[in-house]
Amino acid sequence: DEMKSDFVNMVAHELRSPLVSIRQQNNVMLEGLAGSLNDKQTGFLKREAAKIDQLLELINDLLDIAKIEAGKHVQHQVPTDLCQVIESVVDLMEARAEQEGVRLRYGCEDVEPVQVDPKGMEEIFNNLVTNAINYSPDGGEVKITARGRGEYVEIKVADTGVGIDPEELPKIFDKFYRVKHKKTRAVMGTGLGLAIVKGIVEAHNGTIDVESRPDEGTTFRILLPLIPSEAE
Repeated sequence: DEMKSDFVNMVAHELRSPLVSIRQQNNVMLEGLAGSLNDKQTGFLKREAAKIDQLLELINDLLDIAKIEAGKHVQHQVPTDLCQVIESVVDLMEARAEQEGVRLRYGCEDVEPVQVDPKGMEEIFNNLVTNAINYSPDGGEVKITARGRGEYVEIKVADTGVGIDPEELPKIFDKFYRVKHKKTRAVMGTGLGLAIVKGIVEAHNGTIDVESRPDEGTTFRILLPLIPSEAE
């Protein structure tokens, strides 16, 4: 397992640099800096750019998984207001949700600061909200809520999407696993997002679980421990 992880990590590092260079050259051509393009050439380059972006997403996810498995992904934990993190993610995703015809809502209640890596939290919520939007139908709703639960903060990301069959639920946090549904075939992804989310949550001594019903929606629930008080 260690040799496999080292190999994947090495390959991902070696592939990322040339792909970034190709993507940059692609941008130069698309912007017309290497000469004018006709519509057909522009179309080819845009499709090429989309494929390169998919490969870079896979490579970045592989590198994240390698860091999580090595215990190096979460390093800079500071007292963090999760409501601010959630609000920034919602602001970022609002245009995407509107484009897909999905209503995006959020709410926070009695949330105290937690000792976390803010970038890790952004990655968690970006991933879960993106999935929720992708798997929700036109006219659907995605709701993110955070509230205090004793010594923990509870965060829920709920959607009114296609849902997940009961037999698939135990597998969704496995690496490279993707839910099989006729309505989701067009959704692109690496199958690593939820594995990364679970790895980050557990690195913060938290837990994540999921409830889902086919054609009714899915709710992911995260518990993160509060910062212990000085008296404790």
